[in-house]
Amino acid sequence: MLDGLKMEENFQSAIETSASFSSLLGRAVSPKSVCEGCQRVISDRFLLRLNDSFWHEQCVQCASCKEPLETTCFYRDKKLYCKYHYEK
Repeated sequence: MLDGLKMEENFQSAIETSASFSSLLGRAVSPKSVCEGCQRVISDRFLLRLNDSFWHEQCVQCASCKEPLETTCFYRDKKLYCKYHYEK
């Protein structure tokens, strides 16, 4: 089991080295999506797109009460709100 983890680490470093090498050659590197909520790169398998911005699934929460927004959300000033806090 540990050998498999080590192999994945080596594989990941090979990909990173390859990406660095290709950027030295002038090849375009695909842009990374940045989460609007936390400003970190989204490396998750899934991401959410809301109003032309990308979000981690766990970052989709009300800016006031921090409750997860699972069915609906309201957007103002680059922040997400539940219906209750949006109307205030």
